[in-house]
Amino acid sequence: MLKNEELRQRLAREYRYAVTKMQETQPPTKKLFYFSVFFGEAQRVLNWEWNRDLALIHLVTQHVHTQINTMMQVPGLGQTLPIDWTTLFDNLTQVASGLATYFEEAENEDSKEELHRILGYFAEIAYAVSGNGSYLHEKGSFKL
Repeated sequence: MLKNEELRQRLAREYRYAVTKMQETQPPTKKLFYFSVFFGEAQRVLNWEWNRDLALIHLVTQHVHTQINTMMQVPGLGQTLPIDWTTLFDNLTQVASGLATYFEEAENEDSKEELHRILGYFAEIAYAVSGNGSYLHEKGSFKL
């Protein structure tokens, strides 16, 4: 993925630290705060080395953060969605851990299929907190 090994290791360290903090904290707002490292650090690394996959990681993780944050901020709406917030944040943490592992394991760097799978899970999480997504999740069309 990245040509610069130091940048790959930087992402691996920062992503793993964020995941550890997400696992250690309980309030959803703090979990979401630590999750913001995923798009923030991707953007910083893009300043040093352009990479299309990393730009995609930035875009997807920022969208997930925005979707969840929006639902949490709308008075009453976020609390009325038929989504179990504990499950949502457990899944967010698990998928974030998968992305950290992706960068930790240098041999997986060229696995577009693994990256696509991880980003697909992020997309499902973001979609689950939308109106239609929460409806489809409740209906059983997909599970988190």
